[in-house]
Amino acid sequence: MTAMFKTVDSIVLFVADIEAAARWYAALLSADVEYENAFYAFVRGPGVTLGFHPADNKCPGGVGGTTVYWTVDDLPASIARLQTLGARLYRGPMVTSFGAQAAMLLDPFGCSIGLNQLAPGEAR
Repeated sequence: MTAMFKTVDSIVLFVADIEAAARWYAALLSADVEYENAFYAFVRGPGVTLGFHPADNKCPGGVGGTTVYWTVDDLPASIARLQTLGARLYRGPMVTSFGAQAAMLLDPFGCSIGLNQLAPGEAR
């Protein structure tokens, strides 16, 4: 039997201002903002598409939902860069039980961004 899931296609963030959120992530990822329609903007990032949809009663967005963790080479430098762009530290930095370093920040739109620096010798 083949696996049902192949790869992660997209991550959708529910935000109050899709234009501002899409521009912020586009600048972060050195990418362009694209639009499917007036209610969905997206940015193509490394290995995934980040989508931006207006927050509503069913999906209010914010930190209470799912957090996507991005692998980074230098956790302190990545935290510092995100902070200069308006994100704020929410959790961590900390060392996980596996020896990795992790932190969670909130972007200017209230969505969470997870960062993970692999433990020494760990490869993925």
